[in-house]
Amino acid sequence: MATAPQPAKKSYFFEKGYQDLGNTIKGAWSRNTDSIKKYAENLKDLGDKGTVAKIFLTIVNVLAMIAVVICGSLITAVITFINIIILLAFMAIVYVGFTFIWFVDRVYLIRKKIFTACHECKEKSLIPTYICPTCGAKHTNLTPGVYGILKRRCNCGEKLPTTFFNGRKNLEAECPVCGHKLMDRESRPICIPVVGGRSVGKTAFITAFSREFIETVAPAKGFEIEFYNDKKADIYREITQDYIAGSTRMTDRPQDVNMASSVSFSFFVKNPAFSPERLVHVYDIAGEVFTDNSENEVQKQYEYCQGIVLIIDPFAIPSIRHKYEELLEPEDIAGIGKADINTIIDSFLNKLREVTGLSDNKMATVPLAVVISKIDSAGLEQDVGTMAVNKLMKAEPERFVDFYDTQDYLCRQFLKDNGMESFLNNVCIQFKTNRFFACSAIGHSRDKGEYKPAGVMPPMEWLFRHADSKMGQVWHDNEFSKKPLALSEKN
Repeated sequence: MATAPQPAKKSYFFEKGYQDLGNTIKGAWSRNTDSIKKYAENLKDLGDKGTVAKIFLTIVNVLAMIAVVICGSLITAVITFINIIILLAFMAIVYVGFTFIWFVDRVYLIRKKIFTACHECKEKSLIPTYICPTCGAKHTNLTPGVYGILKRRCNCGEKLPTTFFNGRKNLEAECPVCGHKLMDRESRPICIPVVGGRSVGKTAFITAFSREFIETVAPAKGFEIEFYNDKKADIYREITQDYIAGSTRMTDRPQDVNMASSVSFSFFVKNPAFSPERLVHVYDIAGEVFTDNSENEVQKQYEYCQGIVLIIDPFAIPSIRHKYEELLEPEDIAGIGKADINTIIDSFLNKLREVTGLSDNKMATVPLAVVISKIDSAGLEQDVGTMAVNKLMKAEPERFVDFYDTQDYLCRQFLKDNGMESFLNNVCIQFKTNRFFACSAIGHSRDKGEYKPAGVMPPMEWLFRHADSKMGQVWHDNEFSKKPLALSEKN
């Protein structure tokens, strides 16, 4: 509970209380000493007295001095001891009380999985920097402590709440690392990075998910949506425009390699079942990050994310492109991802290891949803889409009884048949929990009208369910088994 010096006055019990005790003790002994000096001075002032009077007064003052030295010092010592015991006992109660409140506050944050994930630098912090509403002073550790138990008095005189239960979340906050303004208000974050090479369909996937979740899922489940800030509201307006137009935008990547290369779309989700409210961060990471490796940024969101979506452009696989290229529209050919998928996964794993410290022989616990995109093109729906799933379930009803297990099986088999066995092994070795999906984010070629997404929501629902059991109880449109079918069960 140690903290750096704060722009605040220390609590009476942690500073001035000790000073007052010291002054009280010092004053008592000073008065005792003054009494002794008084009787000593009386002995000096006997010059004009008679002999008998001098003897009498000398005896009286000497006895008084002895009484003060012995009895007065003893009484002063006893009173000093009693004062110390009383104050220490009271201080002990205060220390126990403040420690208990600090502990309750800390346990609440940890148990509720509350932390701040900066939307700019992506650094994680349990307690952000809080700003005094009166003078703007920055309080870096606004928790119960030496500066106050339930309230902290800023140097300007403003009293600031120090716990989750008395209003701390309502204060303006900023990231303790980069200083950007935070609006997290002690919510529980759900952080999902969407990764993949350039032009694989990440942005289209996020566009489809965001629009469908906010406009369809939220009203159906009783979710109240609030955008993180005005910038995120602007992003959603762009998402809406793209959704209606059937278009996508390239993820902006700053020219400065030291700046964040991922963009988050962030919004609050409120529901009576949630306490606290949820804060969803969906990260769109520029594909160049996985190919040229020129940025200095560490992808901090991997450290605390609760799920990852890996988008695969099937037409980036040479055998699939060769087989289906004649069936593709010119605009679809132009939008094919150029990066090798094995290179992408290797780069991604390297960045994951950089953040988490995972060794090659240790599996990541974060769930991974591998999504084969663009299945509306060239008839891939018949290989891994709903048509293919229903066909296989009808043909072998005893073996294939679950829709998403069957789709997972078909996706894995599809990739294996097209030379991606090494990729499949890599996924299974590195990620303890993984599942394969197939989707079409736009539903047709780009710029051909409003989105008609298919298969976008299930992978996100699956990840949300792993991230947050309460969210999974309310958003429960599909069933997912704990472990999908293995290819060996069929082969």
